[in-house]
Amino acid sequence: MQLKEILALPTFKEAKVVAGHEGLNKSVQSINLMDAPDIIHYLKRDQLLLTTAYSVRNNPNALNELVKQMAKQDCAGLGLKTKRYIDEIPENLIEVANKFNFPIIELPLHHSLGEMLNEGLSYILKERTEELNYALNIHREFTNIIMSGGGFSQVIKSLGSILNTSILLLNYRLEIMSSSHPIDKEEFFDVYWNIYELISNEQFDNYKVLTIPLEGTTIDYEQFSIYPIYTTNQQKGYVVILGSALNEQTSFQLAVEQAANVLSFEFMKMHAVEQQARRVKNEFFTDLVEGTIASEQEIINRGKIYSLDKSRQYICLTCKIDGASDYYLDHHPLQAEKDMNNKRDHIYDVLEVVLAKKFEQSVVFTKGDVFAILIGFDFYNDSVEKEVYDSILQTQLDVHIASDISLSFGISNYVENVKDIPTTFQEAVDALRLGYRENKERFIKTYRTKDLTELLKSIPTQKLKEFYKSTLKDLAFSSEKEKIDLVQTLEFFLNHNCQISETAKSMYIHRNTVIYRLKKCEEILGRDIKNSDETLRLRMALFVKTLLPQ
Repeated sequence: MQLKEILALPTFKEAKVVAGHEGLNKSVQSINLMDAPDIIHYLKRDQLLLTTAYSVRNNPNALNELVKQMAKQDCAGLGLKTKRYIDEIPENLIEVANKFNFPIIELPLHHSLGEMLNEGLSYILKERTEELNYALNIHREFTNIIMSGGGFSQVIKSLGSILNTSILLLNYRLEIMSSSHPIDKEEFFDVYWNIYELISNEQFDNYKVLTIPLEGTTIDYEQFSIYPIYTTNQQKGYVVILGSALNEQTSFQLAVEQAANVLSFEFMKMHAVEQQARRVKNEFFTDLVEGTIASEQEIINRGKIYSLDKSRQYICLTCKIDGASDYYLDHHPLQAEKDMNNKRDHIYDVLEVVLAKKFEQSVVFTKGDVFAILIGFDFYNDSVEKEVYDSILQTQLDVHIASDISLSFGISNYVENVKDIPTTFQEAVDALRLGYRENKERFIKTYRTKDLTELLKSIPTQKLKEFYKSTLKDLAFSSEKEKIDLVQTLEFFLNHNCQISETAKSMYIHRNTVIYRLKKCEEILGRDIKNSDETLRLRMALFVKTLLPQ
């Protein structure tokens, strides 16, 4: 309640406000009496102090300091009884109080401080009891809505009716989940944009009243209030009250608090249902990509709930949070696990929402620490592939900017049969692994059939050395200049399709020198280097040389 309500009580009616008139709207939560000079150490925020000033009667500056300290602690006001120990309220005290907009009240003589204290506290207690009953009734009303299956929408509509204003419920992504009144999206754009900007740039641990700049907009709301909704310390959403200052009426605050409490339980219930649905989905797709589902018909029957269709072409995307293992090393294990679970839930939600908007048929599931996204198309071609790539790139960028989370992606080739979905998953995993083997972060790697380099890299280095040595014989790994020149000439010769003249030109040597060196190579190798099989073997050996450690 406000100080001006206290001053309207019978024992306070004849009190006179002598300073700080602009502070009469201050909240009063309790009343205290001053009986010691160090009372300031025992005063609290929103507390009204009543005193005869007996303890400071011989110290003219003590009241000034008391007022300064009370204003600093955001106390409600100071009531002074004059004509007993101080004749009148000093002018310099009034000046100090006016400077801080701190109310000074001259109390009437014919009521004792005890009477005034008792009446004030009784009134506060009565108000608190009424507020408690109001809160219980509101909570019961909202709980009944939830218990009867009303959900978010009915709670928000009921709250809007109670407060007689427009109410929005936003999720943690700042998407509108429900509203108490119909919304014209074009007219509402300016409001929503201001809300989005302010929430994105600030942290809200409690309700806050914000002002919307009206210049250049078509909106009617000058203010709106935001109340955060938490479940087990996780931000789940916001109640947004349009067009009214939430802190002006206690009943408004109580109604919003109770709505937020009930909504938090609804969020928890929704989260539990989502987690169960995810577990069932993950079990099915784990069976699918591991090839444990026997027939195409079983895949279609079990996958019908996820819109799997044998007439579609499918690709698979895989995604991981970069540096997750390092995060565990740098943080306490329990805290790291909690943080990573929150991040994974966030990424899962983002992928589901973004891809559902981009593609008609997409399913997100997880396998271990990998997110997998199966996307179906009527016809997959280069333009669709580019669309997929661009969508992933934008999602990757948005997540990094909004949440400072680095994601990497692997993209598979497409398949035309649902029985081949395990192949797409493995290709996407291979593409992701290849990107990490190349020490990349925030990459998008598309799977391609392995080229010669990748195939040869999969062979142990010792085996490659043995092949190179057996093919080049004494020319292999030689440090003698003559043999180095022979290998170089042989390489140029093969690269120029066994043309002596072209080899000589490219090496800037005489063609007879080329002929001489090639004969020396044939003597050392014991082979006809113009034979097609020998030419292929030599080409392979010289290519292997580039892959060996120098």
